[in-house]
Amino acid sequence: MAGFYDEMAEMVTELLQPDANGGLGQGMVQLKRETPGVVDPEQPWVPVEPTAQTWILDAAVRRVSQMYVDGTLIVATDNQVTFAVPAMVPAITDTLIIDGVEHAMKDLRPIPAAGTQAAYIAFLAG
Repeated sequence: MAGFYDEMAEMVTELLQPDANGGLGQGMVQLKRETPGVVDPEQPWVPVEPTAQTWILDAAVRRVSQMYVDGTLIVATDNQVTFAVPAMVPAITDTLIIDGVEHAMKDLRPIPAAGTQAAYIAFLAG
């Protein structure tokens, strides 16, 4: 039996689908994770390129809500990305690609903060 937050996660996914699919999602938003390449111990002088994986997100992007502005880490000109729970757990070291432009995350918050996540909010420099 699905719990309350499992149901909320499903609802967020539906709500944040691209508008072409009837949702409130905007643009193309992707989560990108780079993993360092593994150095061959036999040839440690040979550079190894990192590998990158990307996941398409159901997401909405907007200016940061005033309630999150703290004047230091998060400022009024930042952007806020609300996205449904992706196939893997996002990390602050990941990047978000919005309409082809890569952005580093300043802050990443799961909703709720503990237990089963229903969504995430990421804050990006505006």
